[in-house]
Amino acid sequence: MAVDLTGASIGVTWLFPDSSTVYQSQTFVAGPGVELTCPGGSVGGGLCSGFVDASTIDLGVDTLSLTITDGTSSWTSPAFNGYEFSGLSAHGAIAGYSLATSFAGLDDSRISFTGDSISVNMEGISPVAGQSFTITLLDGAVPEASSWAMFVAGFGLVGAAVRNRRGKVSLA
Repeated sequence: MAVDLTGASIGVTWLFPDSSTVYQSQTFVAGPGVELTCPGGSVGGGLCSGFVDASTIDLGVDTLSLTITDGTSSWTSPAFNGYEFSGLSAHGAIAGYSLATSFAGLDDSRISFTGDSISVNMEGISPVAGQSFTITLLDGAVPEASSWAMFVAGFGLVGAAVRNRRGKVSLA
């Protein structure tokens, strides 16, 4: 099952030079369309003031995406140089994620998450235009007791029907 971020207020924090130091931060409401478009060259306020490359951030129904639209700079190599997305449990805690990326070197070892946030460490990665990552969030929802009861009752009815069919003998 997937998380539903629609209408949630999501914090996007650029952490640098370690995972506890805030470099830039902004809050967005997740919804249709791209939430942030940065022209590159460290122009603008918020997160854009630190982006050398032109970039977009899109917060979908159950996804978090960053795309480099132009540029070739490298994320420097301190202990941490990346993003934390927080406020993700507005409609239920996250229990996992899946990663799709075209960034060379970005893999699951660079991602950590809690029930409410996910962090992506981009230190040392050299992006090029067109590269992106998309993280799809998964929830840990457990079906309600009434759903389980209906599931078990359905199997019971199927079993009874099969048993009943086997028990009938037709005489000619």
